[in-house]
Amino acid sequence: MFWPRWTRPTWLICCRSCCSSAITSAVPPESAVSPMAPGLPAMSASTFTQLRASAALTVRAPSLRAALMLVIPALAAAIGLYFYLVSGRYVSTDNAYVGAQKVLITPEVSGKVVRITVTEGQLLSPGDELFSIDPVPYRLAAQEAEARLTRIKTDFDNLKSSLASLGKQIELGRQSVAANQADFDRKTSLLNNRISTPSDLDKSRVLLMASKSLLEQLVQQEAVARNQLLGDVALPLDKYPQYIEATVALDRARRDLANTVLRAPIAGVATQVTSIQMGRYLTAGMAVFSIIGTDAVWVEANPKETDLTYMRAGQPVTITVDAFPSRQWRGTVAAISPGTGAQFTILPAQNAAGNWIKIVQRVPLRIEFEPGQDVHRLRSGMSATVEIDTGHRGRVARLFSSSRVAQDPDP
Repeated sequence: MFWPRWTRPTWLICCRSCCSSAITSAVPPESAVSPMAPGLPAMSASTFTQLRASAALTVRAPSLRAALMLVIPALAAAIGLYFYLVSGRYVSTDNAYVGAQKVLITPEVSGKVVRITVTEGQLLSPGDELFSIDPVPYRLAAQEAEARLTRIKTDFDNLKSSLASLGKQIELGRQSVAANQADFDRKTSLLNNRISTPSDLDKSRVLLMASKSLLEQLVQQEAVARNQLLGDVALPLDKYPQYIEATVALDRARRDLANTVLRAPIAGVATQVTSIQMGRYLTAGMAVFSIIGTDAVWVEANPKETDLTYMRAGQPVTITVDAFPSRQWRGTVAAISPGTGAQFTILPAQNAAGNWIKIVQRVPLRIEFEPGQDVHRLRSGMSATVEIDTGHRGRVARLFSSSRVAQDPDP
């Protein structure tokens, strides 16, 4: 009957040890064995060797088992301690996707498409021409604004000249009023002395009233001219209100004319270009097609909320894209969202309902690629896997470390 070592009775172990000792002592050395020895059966050399090996193995077996019983638990403890020390340092998730800047091409002016130079999937640089809108109406508007600006410059010069002329006329008018007033007073005195006639006095009165009326008109004209110059006779042209208004109108007309040619705002790849055709009338603000940027590329990851314990902005990240599994990119945690993804949905979950089920939430974070890496082959929406090095160590590691790599997070 076979007994496992831990279930063997004590008497069986003792008996086996005694038997082994008896066999070892009973077997004489190979040189002492003689097939002709009286009272002993004949024994070959191979049989004798096997007998000695079996006896030695029986003696060494207990010591080997004891050594294994010590080594295996120690090895398991070392492996467990290692995983404890590194647990929580690396956070990995495959809920990550490549993001890129997307720009909608929308015209700022309305008009008919007269030229298309962009094609589907074309790699664009900033400033490359995309398409053009009929510029004729906007060119005419710019010419009209230029003519109005020129006319206002002329009016400003004429206003300055007329204001100077009015000043001289007012001075002459005041002198005329003073002379007519003196003549009227003189004739009044003569009439009182019965030297002059009433008709002479009436004529003098009419002249005085006419000169005063003319002076009032000149003063009013001067006031109007001064108001147009904001009360400053020495007002410069660039401060003249009508000139400023005409300049703004001309700049707007020129800007509209320049906006008839649409150019690429960023470096990227044109997509959905087939939605635009020759002769189509576009209104201002209409989305025509898109450009996906190739320079500004990032990764949007969504780790579980339980993985954010030791995660901070600025930690290094290793990025692997499913389309290029043999290549890795280096990145940095740029920002962690202030809320979970469920908080920004159109219809947030109503947790006050009676059928509530707890679900581990995910928090979006943005990972920026380190500069100097080739990211031009990455496309927006590609699946990726990220591994974030939080730098966290277990408590045992901090006891034996001279400097703490990472502190426990604040509660």
